[in-house]
Amino acid sequence: MKVHALIRVAACAVSLHAGLSFAASAASGTSDAQAAAANAQPPYSTASDQIRFGNAALFRNLIPSATLEQQSADEYAQILREARRTKHLLGDDNPLVKRAREIANREIPFALKWNDRSKNWKWEVNVVRSDEIRMYCLPGGKIVIYSGLIDRLRLNDNELGMMIGHEIAHALREHARDRLGRQQAAQLSTGTIPPLFGFADISSTPLGIGEQLLAMRYTPADETEADVIGSEIASRAGYDPRAAITLWKKIDARTRRTPNGFIWMHPYGAARVHDLMKRLPDMMPLYAKAIGKTVDQLPNYEGMGRFKKPRL
Repeated sequence: MKVHALIRVAACAVSLHAGLSFAASAASGTSDAQAAAANAQPPYSTASDQIRFGNAALFRNLIPSATLEQQSADEYAQILREARRTKHLLGDDNPLVKRAREIANREIPFALKWNDRSKNWKWEVNVVRSDEIRMYCLPGGKIVIYSGLIDRLRLNDNELGMMIGHEIAHALREHARDRLGRQQAAQLSTGTIPPLFGFADISSTPLGIGEQLLAMRYTPADETEADVIGSEIASRAGYDPRAAITLWKKIDARTRRTPNGFIWMHPYGAARVHDLMKRLPDMMPLYAKAIGKTVDQLPNYEGMGRFKKPRL
């Protein structure tokens, strides 16, 4: 499908949806705010064995998944080539590489249910020697970890497990595709063709998304979703979800004052800490089951103390 037609379809769908919503609220005598509140989706499910989220946003349809995944793979290959050229790509026998791959390999089987396309992704994990505190999982399952994230923050396996789960969740829920799609949708109102796409068939046109992918800032809603899904994936793989609290505290302390640092890309504050804590009753039973214990048998976690099941 040509990009022009794809954009027109999405734009018409957005306009039609907005028109119907306005007409419905006007007919019932309710305000726009009341109508929005009535249709709002809660950010989480109630505590259950299976945590679910809603369908992908319409904006993502502006960029085909296969196109973004292929160009992300090209970007990933370029990152590895440059790291190899400068002798910063750690080898397969490096302890950090082995550790990261072992954790990712334990988590990936629990990630596949969240995105049908991920079952066919060619997952890869590599570590680049660098003082930078950063990591990303590109669309299509290509994971890059900068050694500074592990070494400078002194992450234990539980913290690294939560970090890898979080980044995998961003890829599974196609947050990058959503962000890029929203950028294009915002330009529709100007009547201009987004320069990101050009005038050719999108499947054969480079998106030029390399720098955007690597420096993308997620929304608080994206972070909440990645926290919940990532924690569920990691907990089922046997990593302590309490580590998410200490992990993000470390990241915040070391990158908040860094221009466009990791915590800038992943907004963090008191509300997010509260969300992480609120989800522990969901996650702890999954973690306990994964390591063959009950919640009551779990030991204290350094920096967090003992988890107490909420009273019914």
